[in-house]
Amino acid sequence: MMTRTALILGATGLVGGQCLRLTLASQAYDEVRVLTRRPLAIEHPRLRQTVIDPDHLDQHHHEFQVDDLFCALGTTMKRAGSREAFRRVDEDLVVRAARLALQAGVQRCLVVSAVNARARSPFFYARVKGEMEQRLETMGLPMLAFMQPSLLLGERSEARRAEALGARLSKWLQPVTRWTDAHWLPVQASLVAQAMVGMALLGPSTGTYRVRYRDFPVFAGQFKQRYPQTF
Repeated sequence: MMTRTALILGATGLVGGQCLRLTLASQAYDEVRVLTRRPLAIEHPRLRQTVIDPDHLDQHHHEFQVDDLFCALGTTMKRAGSREAFRRVDEDLVVRAARLALQAGVQRCLVVSAVNARARSPFFYARVKGEMEQRLETMGLPMLAFMQPSLLLGERSEARRAEALGARLSKWLQPVTRWTDAHWLPVQASLVAQAMVGMALLGPSTGTYRVRYRDFPVFAGQFKQRYPQTF
């Protein structure tokens, strides 16, 4: 029987945490690995977690010998404290992880980005995300998918005013979205994670993709249909 392994980065966050739950519950993976700065309060026979220092990520290159990499790394300007520190996480750390995965033979790399990612954006956040995408695209990963949500909705340990406001506005704007692409609407982190895992398991094996608001329900629906025991 063929075995399948996954590595999740950012498992303490909204999307990463949901990816962890889904990969374990689906039973599609014989082993799910997590690299984290602090231990997770979860135990599972198919889960292997390793506490690391992100500054020494290369020392854990053997952990990247997996089929699928789910990268949900990200911070905020407030938490990072400076633009340089923000870039180290949202761009440099993501690029380092993807490079290690490629060198180890990864088949699918799925990365949480942003709907406004653009390397030449005048806005710092969007520019960092765009430059991260640009650098990953040049690597030659077999399959690369950028999940591009707008504001993420879900229960966080810390409040974010912009996301709370976005959640309220989306309730008013939802009826008119059928006439727009609606990529800018807030989206549940759980739906993004479902689409992410669904695309890894059931999506294309080659190519580069950008997955947005209208795409999330498509891949999430395929995942639910194939792995109903997960829900």
